[in-house]
Amino acid sequence: MNVLGNMDSEQAGARANWVPVSLITGFLGSGKTTLLNHLVGQPGMEATALIINEFGEVGLDHLMVESAIENTLLLENGCICCSIRGDLVDTLLDLFRKAESGEIPRFDRILIETTGIADPVPIVQTLDSEPAAADHCRLDHVVTVVDGVLGLRQLEEYDEVAAQVAVADILLISKSDLAEEGDRQRLGDALAAINPAGRIQSMANGVVNPDDFFGDPTASGQRARRTDMPAVHGHGKGHHHGSISTCSIVCEPAIEEAALRSWLRMIVTLRPYALLRAKGYVNIRGADRPLLVQTVGPVVSPPEFVTAWPDGRVETRLVLIFRDLNPAQIRESFDRYVIGAAG
Repeated sequence: MNVLGNMDSEQAGARANWVPVSLITGFLGSGKTTLLNHLVGQPGMEATALIINEFGEVGLDHLMVESAIENTLLLENGCICCSIRGDLVDTLLDLFRKAESGEIPRFDRILIETTGIADPVPIVQTLDSEPAAADHCRLDHVVTVVDGVLGLRQLEEYDEVAAQVAVADILLISKSDLAEEGDRQRLGDALAAINPAGRIQSMANGVVNPDDFFGDPTASGQRARRTDMPAVHGHGKGHHHGSISTCSIVCEPAIEEAALRSWLRMIVTLRPYALLRAKGYVNIRGADRPLLVQTVGPVVSPPEFVTAWPDGRVETRLVLIFRDLNPAQIRESFDRYVIGAAG
């Protein structure tokens, strides 16, 4: 596992050749397939490979997706559609092999739809940590669709929904045309409390602007540049939602990169399945740009220095979302091992 490891020049140069992958998750009936139906029909989305993590038959543009890679389908607009047959790496490698041999058209982005009760963390871990997958593609965004009518109740009743919310870069509230404005606001507040780092947006009938999620697929560092980190006010604020807690950390003093790396390694090593999400900008001593740090589960994406500080404020802003841990203890350990190490 690479915990805040430095990206070497060869790896950095290869990033432009990686195909960006967006993971679309959400609970049963939230509207994931409706979203995909809209997305793949939009201009500029023709060279897309769509992977359905669902066995059985899934209706998509009047075609039926079978649970075998051999039944890869070419949709009317040129998108490629297939289904995970049990192993994501095998599915990805088969897609790249078929594109290389000319059996299917080449693609410049991949969308993966999970099952409604799926934990998206293993998929993220596969994309970031399995060499066969990491050599070909990189994670761009995790998009979670939340039912605009039933979402509040589902958050209370199903741990899977809260976990899907916690790992998202983008949170889409579906069925906005059916939900009352007050209910949408309460749902948005609940989502922001669980995942302060997630970007929240409403949609109806799956209609969204692809530009909100996908930039130039050939650009390196796309996720780092397109992932917004909201302002986090206060120092060490915590929030609880069942077993899931959130800790927001803000500090102005510059941080030693080695101390931050050791602290994250400690959290991931001691409680690998407790950390659901971490995201933020870090003020590293000796650097004139912010370091973007992102994790999904125990997988820490290679940190990158981004071009400028959000809002022009030079300060560390971190949001950590975890299960069965005390926010106060997280803040105490940060103060001790990171702030304390800075002297």
